[in-house]
Amino acid sequence: MVENKRVTTESEAQQIAEKFLLTEYFDSKINFNESQLITVDSGQVYHLRGTIIMRSRSMLDRFVGPKSANKYEFKIEIDAQQGQIVNYELK
Repeated sequence: MVENKRVTTESEAQQIAEKFLLTEYFDSKINFNESQLITVDSGQVYHLRGTIIMRSRSMLDRFVGPKSANKYEFKIEIDAQQGQIVNYELK
């Protein structure tokens, strides 16, 4: 018997990534720049890249620090079959 495996769409993968990032980094702004569906040994994985702008935790930083100081790049990998996060990196 053949199993009917549903693959997560690109839009769903971005929603999963956004939900995860907002849980980790509350009240941030997320922008996706690139997404690719890659085939690896274990199946298919979405590689998503983008930028995240985090809200400053200090009132003083909001007035003194440049806005670019809170801007970071991220990479996140999502398993296309299971819809789960495999790995992520923030720099």
